[in-house]
Amino acid sequence: MSLPPSSPLTDAELNSPELHFLTALWDTWQALTTVGEARLRRHELDLRSFIALSYLQGGPQQPADLARELGVPRYEISRVLAALGALEAVTRERGGTDGRGVIVRITPAGRERWAAALQSVRALTGPPLAHLKSEQQFSLIQTLQGVAHAAQQQTESSSAPNPDRSCPHD
Repeated sequence: MSLPPSSPLTDAELNSPELHFLTALWDTWQALTTVGEARLRRHELDLRSFIALSYLQGGPQQPADLARELGVPRYEISRVLAALGALEAVTRERGGTDGRGVIVRITPAGRERWAAALQSVRALTGPPLAHLKSEQQFSLIQTLQGVAHAAQQQTESSSAPNPDRSCPHD
């Protein structure tokens, strides 16, 4: 069986906002991530660990809530928290009304590690953002957060069972 010859992409496809958005996001990610990960490794952190510590700055959290905030599976948060625990950056305590829940807290050593890593992150991201005015920086961040929220909503709605669809085995 042979596939039909593919037709060349149209200008509209090649110049679509969706493609330009993903390309710009990819270019930004590639430009920052290699150097950023190397700088974070100096603090014995990776980007997920740094962001997890950032969320914990606001107070103790349950691992499931942290996983939801970061948009990663619970098993991935367990790995991140295990690594942070080995660095004595976080503690896990039994909590909740029945004592079965776990609460994660950042330690003073974790706060110090995060603050040092934040300086590295600022040194990396500050110069590319510096050519934007404060209002433009704020607008860019709000826009990206809005796109992320919309993408999360789309992902959640597409993975939720649809009660209107009948089961194919019925």
